[in-house]
Amino acid sequence: MSETSLEFFSGVLLVSENPERLATFYRDVLDLPLEEERHGDTLPHWGCNVGDIHFAIHPIDDFPEDRKSGVGAVKLAFNVFDVRALAAKLEARGAELLYPPKDTGFFVSAAILDPDGNFIELTELVDEWFEMLEERRKKGLDIVDRWKAVKSRSAG
Repeated sequence: MSETSLEFFSGVLLVSENPERLATFYRDVLDLPLEEERHGDTLPHWGCNVGDIHFAIHPIDDFPEDRKSGVGAVKLAFNVFDVRALAAKLEARGAELLYPPKDTGFFVSAAILDPDGNFIELTELVDEWFEMLEERRKKGLDIVDRWKAVKSRSAG
């Protein structure tokens, strides 16, 4: 891999005309630890890390070019280790499942929509997925390992 290869996501940003409502949904319904952030000249927005990825919700006014995308243009898939229990918890909180947990053979999934109409898939992945990730890491395809390798090459 070269220093210009696209290897990892650094972040997932949702833009919304009502970002506070959307952040409240992700925090209160899905238990994501979103906190208000302010940096640079951006308007207040909400963010947290999900695994190695920064997840954030911004007001659309920070990204006027995103008005071309349209609402509900995103499909997010979050990993969970017990999708059936999470589905029951979401229903108890009043969330409407688009479909109940179903086994696809590669994962078990359920889905909901967020208040902006974005599709949220909740997936319980099979062991083979994690074994593949483990093999990638052995090959140096871990984001921290790649960062260290690039830094050591540029220092030497």
